[in-house]
Formats: sequence, structure tokens, C-alpha cells
Amino acid sequence: MTDINTNIKTTLKELSESNIEITCEIPAESFEKERAIALKKVGEEVSLPGFRKGHVPETMIIQKFGEALVLEEMANLAIDRAYSEILKRHKIHAIAMPEVKVTKIAKGNPFEFTLTFQVMPEIKLPDYKKIAKEIMSADESADSRLGRELIATDEEVEQAVNELRKQFAIKNDAGEEILPEVTDELAQKFGPFANVDEFKTKVRESITHEKTNRAREKKRMQAMEKIADGITVKLPQMLIDVEIERMVGQFRHDVEQMGMKFDDYLATTKKSEDELRKEWALDAEKRAKIQIALNEISLLEKIEVLKEDLDRESKFFLEKYVDADPARVRMHLEMMLTNEKVFQFLEGQK
Repeated sequence: MTDINTNIKTTLKELSESNIEITCEIPAESFEKERAIALKKVGEEVSLPGFRKGHVPETMIIQKFGEALVLEEMANLAIDRAYSEILKRHKIHAIAMPEVKVTKIAKGNPFEFTLTFQVMPEIKLPDYKKIAKEIMSADESADSRLGRELIATDEEVEQAVNELRKQFAIKNDAGEEILPEVTDELAQKFGPFANVDEFKTKVRESITHEKTNRAREKKRMQAMEKIADGITVKLPQMLIDVEIERMVGQFRHDVEQMGMKFDDYLATTKKSEDELRKEWALDAEKRAKIQIALNEISLLEKIEVLKEDLDRESKFFLEKYVDADPARVRMHLEMMLTNEKVFQFLEGQK
């Protein structure tokens, strides 16, 4: 089959700062080559008395369901096949799926359609390498004040141990909580520790590791916030709306995880969901700009996620959440893995 991508005709028209329309025409000969696959797909979906699914003759399909059904399936196949070429040819950075409008479709004729995209306006980043170097190079050595703050203190270790002891607390006759003594036997209940000292050493390491991670995340966000503040771009409202939807969805999940219905939470706080959206609008815009900056840096620095890494993470996620949409999962994970690589790149500037 001749590739549709090689002979599709396209014309781009700018509608506004962030909207473009592409008029597309696929020659009749190329469009007609989609018929066999379209008929097979339609035949697998329809059923007629006396025929098994997938074995309904073409003449019967046309007679019973009409030519329009086959043409519609041909159109879907042709658009899907041409889509990636259209993006590549016009270097489109779409921020959402396009609006599709079929303008001419008939047997034996060229197939014509338009795609209206909402695209990302031109992005101008500040000197992100310089910003990253300034923030990431803050001294975290053990001799520095910041370095000392990252090391777990004796008080923090004791507090953490006491929290763990509560798992085995008992109550006396007065209803008071009595914590068990910190013994080698108790330490071994929390893992393969030979004695109390080994247990406390592990607790100290865990606290230090957590504090170090928090400090790293703080630096990352400081760098990205400063980079995002320096972007000269007017964000399409759609990006802000998408971020608000993500924030609302995450907050709803968090509330329900605490055992409360989201509607009950709103009633208790005497706020509507629309009020929350308005309150979060500025924060959503800030988050959207940060993600735009991350995306742009990944493009400029040619930072990509390895296919095998994405395949592995997607497989792991879908095994855990079997009802998740594979396409959405893959898109989300690709973004998260790319973001992590960009953060590592920025950390390397110090």
C-alpha cells in the first residue's frame, strides 16, 4: 500500500496566537486503499442473520448499512494514518487533540478534512542553566550550616523511635498508654537488627535520607519557579484549566482517602467546587508554567526517556492499576520520567 503520508496535501492557516487550522487532502486512489481494512473492521462489529461476525460480504454490508458507514471508517483510518505526518511536517506543538471536521467525503473522490489545533505559543526561557547553577550550588557539605541541618539529630531519632514504640503500646488499668522499653527484642520486631544501636542507626539514616530528599525537592522547585517566572508567554487558558482539573482530582482523592466524601467536605467548609477552582487559579497557572518550562528544556537539551524504561514503568503501573487507560498512563509516565531527567540535568549545572 502506498503510504498516505507521502502524498497528502496540507495547507496551514493561523487563526490566532494559539490556534491553527490545517486543511488536508488525500487523493482518491490513496483514500480508496483504506476500503479493505474499513470493511473488515465494520464486518467484525456488525451482525446479520445467517452470517458469522467478520464474514459478512461487502455487498450485504453496503446494502444493509449504507456506503456512509464504510466511508466513515475509511475516514477514521486515513486521519489516524496521516496524523503523525501532519504534526511532523508542520512542526506542531499541540496542547490538546485537534478538532476534526470532514469537508469532503464520497466514493471515488479525494478525501478532505480540516484539523484545528490549539498550539503552544512561542516560548522564551530565561538563562535556565545560570539559574540552576546559582540555586543548585548551595553548599550541602557536612561542615556547612545547611549540611548540618540535613543530618538527623538525637532528638529527631528519639521522637521517631517513640512513634514506632507506640505500635506495641499497652494500656494500664487507668487507661494510660504505656510504651515498651527499647530493647534488642523490640528492635528486632522492626527488622533484621542485631541490637538497639543498629536499629537506631537505621532510624537516623532514614531521617537523614528523608531530609536530604526534601532539601533536594525544595531546590528543584526553587529553580523551576525562578525559571518559570522568567518565561515571556501568555498561557492558553486550556493549560490552566487542565491543571485546575488535576488539582481538584488530586484533592478529591486525598479527601476520600481520609474517609470523607468530597461533597461532605465542601458542605463542612461551606465552599463550592467552583470557589475552590477560583482560589486555585493562580497556583494552577504557576504549575502550568513550570511544566511548560520543563517541556521546553527537555526539547532544547534533547532529553528523552528510553523506550525500555517507559515500557517497564507502564507495565508495572498497569499491573497495579488494571482499570487504568494504557494510553493515558503511558503519556503521564513519559511526562514524569522526562521531568525527572530535566531535574537531574539542572542539578548537574552546579
